Formats: sequence, structure tokens, C-alpha cells
Amino acid sequence: MDIKITNITSESFEWERPGIWNGMHFYGPGRMHKVTISTDQGIEGIGWNGGTAAVRPNEFYRPYVEYYKSFLIGQNPLETEKLTLDLGEKQNKILGSAGLHTQVLAALMIACWDIKGKVKGQSIHTLLGGAQKRVRAYIAGGYYAKNKGLKELQDELMYNVNELNATAVKIKIGDPQAGLATDMKRVAAARAAIGDHIDLLVDANCAFDLPTALAYAKEMENYDVYWFEEPLAIHDFKSHKTLNAATRLTIATGENYYTLADFETLLENKGASMLNVDATICPGYDVALSVAKLAQEKGLKIAPHGCQELQLPLVAAVPNGELLEYYPPEVDELRKELFYPKLKLDSDGYVTIPDTPGIGFDLNMDLLNRYRVG
Repeated sequence: MDIKITNITSESFEWERPGIWNGMHFYGPGRMHKVTISTDQGIEGIGWNGGTAAVRPNEFYRPYVEYYKSFLIGQNPLETEKLTLDLGEKQNKILGSAGLHTQVLAALMIACWDIKGKVKGQSIHTLLGGAQKRVRAYIAGGYYAKNKGLKELQDELMYNVNELNATAVKIKIGDPQAGLATDMKRVAAARAAIGDHIDLLVDANCAFDLPTALAYAKEMENYDVYWFEEPLAIHDFKSHKTLNAATRLTIATGENYYTLADFETLLENKGASMLNVDATICPGYDVALSVAKLAQEKGLKIAPHGCQELQLPLVAAVPNGELLEYYPPEVDELRKELFYPKLKLDSDGYVTIPDTPGIGFDLNMDLLNRYRVG
């Protein structure tokens, strides 16, 4: 189809919420950056960054959109693979290989995929491969928070299991004020609350050096932990190799990798056995799908990180999509009304993939416009 990009707009939103933190970062206000791509055929596509626990500076997004806009006007939005290469790898000398600009490019490429789905009358999930119609989800949470002790952590997890139908839940470790003994009390409390039939995932958000990660892994082997996520600095591939070889735990990582080359290096070092690729951090679905196929070739699975409405098409597109990360309203109350249709876990802990052309989800702009900052 002969279709050209005619305009691109950038919008930013910010809202207050109670502070939460993990092993490395404090999350204050909720934030979202939205891009809209218009075409000469009257078809629009949207993409966004945010909508989860992450807090990234809104003020940097618009300049990058304007930079990419100068290249994208007049281009065919259906040629996502070419555009991703031209504005990604081929811009490394100018912008560097990774950073906020890559996340902006991801939003733009997701918007192009949204257009592609609408043009073809198919969901992004189908266009990417459509291997699964339903996929199991885990509830992301278990953050540190003010006045949140072990009882409150247990209450949260039991709500996720009993009210949200979770068959897998995740908690955070790695707060520098906590330490091994205190964090193991969190892990033990979590396992005691959910019992043996629910999978327990544990996430350090890159908080540890190798000796600390090894010590944590040894202790967590006693609690049937499903995976140990981001234990180390992302590019310390040598330490990933050592840790992965030393523990029975599944080592999961990849949410902060921007390129296929990052994942290739990780796997060459045998540094992980679960890949948390994020289509909003690496530059969109084309690169993320390449990562998923690489994992499949190596006999590994993916469990994408980030905003579930955008990661769902990816994880369900491939046969090795293992788990969808699902952020509940308890992480951010605005999530109750932020997206529609509302994505919920079915009674068995799985979610069903919508077959609406494009992304399959829209943003509640009546709600978001109350929090517009740019």
C-alpha cells in the first residue's frame, strides 16, 4: 500500500502516586509519553512509553520526537524493519547506541505497527506470528514502600492470588538498607503466604555484585523461586555466566538491553535462561521479535518486561513466550481506568489476546488530559 507519514505529535502526562522503590530506583509520580503518527490515508497509529512503575524524565521525549520526525515525514510506516534500522543502528554515530532516544524510537515504531495492523485489518499479535491465543501472566509488585512490612507484603500477594487470579507473583529484593537476612525474610514471608502451588519470582533490579548475587541465589534455592531477575549490572556478562552456572535458579534478564547484540552477547556467555525483552526499550517490535526468535533457536523462553498492553502482542506471538508481566492498579491507581478494553486475568491466571486490528488497546484520553504536562 502506498501510504506516507504526514505528521507526528508528542504528548506527555504526569500524575501523583505514593512512592515505591526497588533495589536501585525510587518511583515517584506516574508518567506517560504518547506519540501519534498521522498518514495521508487518514489512518493514525499510537505508541507510548510509560504506564508502568517506571519514572523517566518527560522533558527529554519531545526533542527526540522532533529529531526523528525530520526523517519520518514522507516515509511509509508499513516498512517498520527498514525504519528501525535507519533510525536505530544507522544513527549510532549521532545519538549513541542506546538511551532515552531508543525508547522514543520504540514508541514511534509501535505506532507504525499500529498503523500496519489497521491497514491490514489484523492485530499486531497476528502480524508478529500469532502462535498463542492465551498466555499465562504474573502479577508484578512486591515493591518496598513506606510503612510496608512483611504482613502488608503478604496481604498484597494474597490479594493478587485470590482476587486477581494470579498463579505467579513477583517481589522485589535488593534495597541497600535491607541486606541478605532481611530480604530472605521477605522471600520466606512471600512463600509462606502464597503456598507451594503459586510461582514466586524475585527481582533485584541490578542491585548486586557477583558475590552478593551468589549468596542470595544460594539462599533462595531453599524457597523454590521460579526465577532470579536482574541480579547483576546488565553488561557484566562474565558475572552473569558465573552466576548462571553456579545456581539451580533460572536467571532472567534483558529488560534494559537495547539491541539484539546485547542479547547475543548474553547468550554467548550463557548468562541467562529467561529473556525479559521489552519492546518499549529496545526499538520496537522488529528488534524484540528478533530477540524472541534468537531465544527460540537457543531453546530459551521470553517473558517480556513492561506495560502489559504493549508486551502482550509480543509474548503471545511466539511459541516460546512464557509469561506476561502484569501491573495491577495497586502499583499505580490510574491503571484502573488508563487503558481500554481493560486487560484482566482469566480465572486460570491466563489472559486472552484481543484480535482488534493494531495494538488492540486505546488510551483513556479523557482521563490522561487531566494530567497533561506537555
